[in-house]
Amino acid sequence: MEKVKYLIIGNGIAGLSAAREIRNNDSYGSVIMVSSESYLTYYRIRLTECLYKEFQDEELLVNKESWYREKNIKVLLSRIVEKLDTDNNKVRLDDGMEIEYEKLLLATGSRPFIPPVAGKFKQGVLALRTLSDLKYINKYFSKCKDITVIGGGLLGLEAAWALKSLGKNVTIAEFAPYLLPRQLDREISKKLEKKLIEEGFKLYLSSSAEEILGKDTANGIRLNDDQEIKTDGILFSVGIRPNIDIVMDTKIQFNKGILVNNNLRTNIDNIYAAGDVIETDGMIIGLWSSSNEQGKIAGANMTGKLMEYTGPKLFTNLQIGNIKLFSVGNIKDFDKVYEYEDKDKEIHHKLFTTDNKLTGGILFGDIKNMVKLKNGVNEKVSIDSYLNGELFFS
Repeated sequence: MEKVKYLIIGNGIAGLSAAREIRNNDSYGSVIMVSSESYLTYYRIRLTECLYKEFQDEELLVNKESWYREKNIKVLLSRIVEKLDTDNNKVRLDDGMEIEYEKLLLATGSRPFIPPVAGKFKQGVLALRTLSDLKYINKYFSKCKDITVIGGGLLGLEAAWALKSLGKNVTIAEFAPYLLPRQLDREISKKLEKKLIEEGFKLYLSSSAEEILGKDTANGIRLNDDQEIKTDGILFSVGIRPNIDIVMDTKIQFNKGILVNNNLRTNIDNIYAAGDVIETDGMIIGLWSSSNEQGKIAGANMTGKLMEYTGPKLFTNLQIGNIKLFSVGNIKDFDKVYEYEDKDKEIHHKLFTTDNKLTGGILFGDIKNMVKLKNGVNEKVSIDSYLNGELFFS
């Protein structure tokens, strides 16, 4: 039986951020990180670009192995926690090893969601979440000519662009009636759609996959309107599901994700959770920036500091080829919109206000003011002070 002061299960950015913060506050308390993956924490947000760029594993690591040694953080890779015993503060790993902890952080992350589509287990139906996924996808797609991305969200569009950059014929199928419905209004989304079609993408909107065609290997997709797409590779990008299996047989409360309070503590006093695995305000956030912040807050609280998580400040930044867009805040509920458009330069900006306060915004074509807009929305500044400051419409 090994004993440790701080045990972290998972080594995504939430787990690493927590370990870093623990060390900032406690130089001597023992720290162990357990990961089911065989790699140290890497930049998961860079996986999509590596669909078309050559890379070495080490380039993707957030910290090299030496950093963990210097910080005296022990990492156990390729290990799975088979049992969590919250009554006796210990876990059992798949190799039989037992670890007793004082404080525990659950940062087990998420897995890609693939909806219940007939034929989804056929060869060539893939999803990208891990470095291992990336290597398999790159190998498989190297033999493919026609690839379909199911899901026109941010990651789906970035993946589609990466695959197009390899010279593939790329189709995008999106369930919503227009692309990025949470981040864009219909008018600006239609401009994005037009630019993607000009770049050679085929788009199917209001479309869902009903069946993956082919005997053992995928060679097509039948959509909900009975249209069929010929394709020899399929990449699903339709969201994530938290990895909550670890808490199923424990007293830890969960819904879609592990439930936490404002200190990111679960209903068990010495157990915290952070990252994709948690549910806050009924939402699974699933963003790198949020996981990073949550890990830091959870790590601080585990060492006895008191920090509160106030929720995500959501924004979207898409830059693929000459397509640039930025969206922040609430673009659905507003009482007034301020607009600027330059059709020659293909620029379209919208500011959304409620009670004269800036509550959301979209920049399309020219995003140089994105930091200013993000700060203005997060601080809910008055629209007058925003417009009278550094010129927005420039």
